[in-house]
Amino acid sequence: LCGRYVITYNGEIYNFEEVREQLRQLGHRFRTNSDTEVVLQAFVEWGPDSARKLNGIFAYGVLDRTERRLWLIRDRLGVKPLYYTRMGQQIVFASEMKSLTAHPRFIRRANLCAVSSYLTFRTVVGHSTVYEGIESLPPGSCLTYCNGDIRIEPYWHLPHPVAGEDHGEDYYLARAGELLRAAVTRQMISDVPVGAYLSGGVDSSILVALMREVTGKTLKTYSIGFDADGYDESAFAKIASRHIGSDHRHLVLSADEYRDELETQIRHRDQPLSIPHEVALNVLSKDLKQDVTVCLSGEGADELFGGYGRVQGSPFDFARLRLFHRLPRPVKSCLASRVRDPDIKARLEITQELDHFFHVYNWWSFEDKQSVLTEEAKARIDGDAALRGHFVDMFARLKDLSPYDRILHVFETTHLPNLLDRLDMQSMAASVEARVPFTDHELVEFITAMPIHYKIRWKSPLSMLRACFYKTAEFSERFDTTKYLLRRMADAKLPPSISRRKKLGFPVPLDNWLAH
Repeated sequence: LCGRYVITYNGEIYNFEEVREQLRQLGHRFRTNSDTEVVLQAFVEWGPDSARKLNGIFAYGVLDRTERRLWLIRDRLGVKPLYYTRMGQQIVFASEMKSLTAHPRFIRRANLCAVSSYLTFRTVVGHSTVYEGIESLPPGSCLTYCNGDIRIEPYWHLPHPVAGEDHGEDYYLARAGELLRAAVTRQMISDVPVGAYLSGGVDSSILVALMREVTGKTLKTYSIGFDADGYDESAFAKIASRHIGSDHRHLVLSADEYRDELETQIRHRDQPLSIPHEVALNVLSKDLKQDVTVCLSGEGADELFGGYGRVQGSPFDFARLRLFHRLPRPVKSCLASRVRDPDIKARLEITQELDHFFHVYNWWSFEDKQSVLTEEAKARIDGDAALRGHFVDMFARLKDLSPYDRILHVFETTHLPNLLDRLDMQSMAASVEARVPFTDHELVEFITAMPIHYKIRWKSPLSMLRACFYKTAEFSERFDTTKYLLRRMADAKLPPSISRRKKLGFPVPLDNWLAH
């Protein structure tokens, strides 16, 4: 390459051998067996479009020293982080914000709009960060920097379902199984030991079952819980482990251990933790590092297959609200007067889809935040105008989708990046590379285009009728089946206690601990 191009790279390319062979046929010669050299030579051959040929998780920068042009490129789903900031006519970039804040010319100022976003959504929505001046490169994008100018262009978009297209359940079941198995096979290729996070939920369990099928070997699996009643899933993890035949280790984290780690993890993250269980994830990653260096994880399944019934099924709630608002005013007033549930009372005032979404998807509502913000802060965030505007624009772009597909798209582009970010940060802090087969872009493209009734499905017409008398949070997984297709895939590989298990998430007993 005559020293013209320089690359700095973070990630793993699962199909680098295939890409290297294509490049060899085009006349390229290689000095190493690394995927880094493949990424660079692919860029030399195809430019920024080379990212479309890569299957993997990556964030990298390529500098053309002749033209003094820099490209920054991030993987499609944003598994690997990439932050950047302007310093006059310079651009500085890194995988962690602390590398940018350490720059002697960087002035640390809190981005109050981002902090407000964190309070409501547990993450900074969009591509700003908690620091003014630091941006996160959008997933699936390429940034070009030359002569002080920045241009950002996407090279990949999350596809939308095609209205009316349905190839039948058998087709989707078979093809989804093929793509997930292929993703697991690719992501198990490694020259270091590979293990898996195994919570005992359907997502991680089906991955481990596929890992066992692919290798035919006993795998090492790991889980963690808490020393409080109702906060330890070890029984389910052990059921899955015994059925699959893995060598499983389960840790238990105490309140004192959690507190001892909390400040360290916040400092590592450069911002408030997005999810309380980040501490446990880091502790578990440090423990499993004794055995393995690569660990597969189940992030992405809930967002793709429809696992968050409380919110992803909420279009049913809003449809009922629309019917309510079509009733004659006297009838509406009579019905409203009989409502005792304060949450339902609040919903009866909602007339817009986006307002209903904000009502069901928040950790701290826009209104609740007002009691803790100073007048100066309220003026700075301007009624969360930028934050609300982000969702207004998104819902407008998605107006041609069904309400269910619209909500799933929001989760795939807003909620999932938050989970992927915390997984990468907390695993890499322990020198563990977490891989996420459910975010394989070929699988993602297929599942996002799949009709919604293969993701969330009513158990029967009667169940749908009965659900009319409950809120989504109350009937989800009672009258409907979340992650329908994934559970069908899991039925063939796991016991019903795992494949049909209700979603628990990864709760942390903070209320119990803080009360003492």
